Amino acid sequence: MTNYIRVALILLFAAVLAVVSARAQTTYEGTLVDSKCYLGMGEADNDHGAMKACGTMCLRGGTPAGLLTKDKQFHALIAPSTSLADYVGQQIRVVGSLHNGAILAKSVQVNKGGRWEEVKLGGMPG
Repeated sequence: MTNYIRVALILLFAAVLAVVSARAQTTYEGTLVDSKCYLGMGEADNDHGAMKACGTMCLRGGTPAGLLTKDKQFHALIAPSTSLADYVGQQIRVVGSLHNGAILAKSVQVNKGGRWEEVKLGGMPG
């Protein structure tokens, strides 16, 4: 095998490894937010002003959900927002892969009294 072929194979292997690691599953934790109200008004809880459960209503209507990390990084969640609507303002854990700042969610858990409970993501392929 010539040196050129060896170098080409090493570069090909490195490129494949970079693509695979970029799509690797990672766990993210933070607060589930309604992306419209968070991005528009900075509201990270479920009640927005006098509007109670506003975030829940928005997610049920199809507004994308988002994850706000402890260090205040926002990530849109690629997951059925209607499945997450009841958990706006709560701490969640998302397993998924990062794509241009958005998280493609494979699974989501919500923290209920110190216990993580799985959220059924209707309409998501397993």
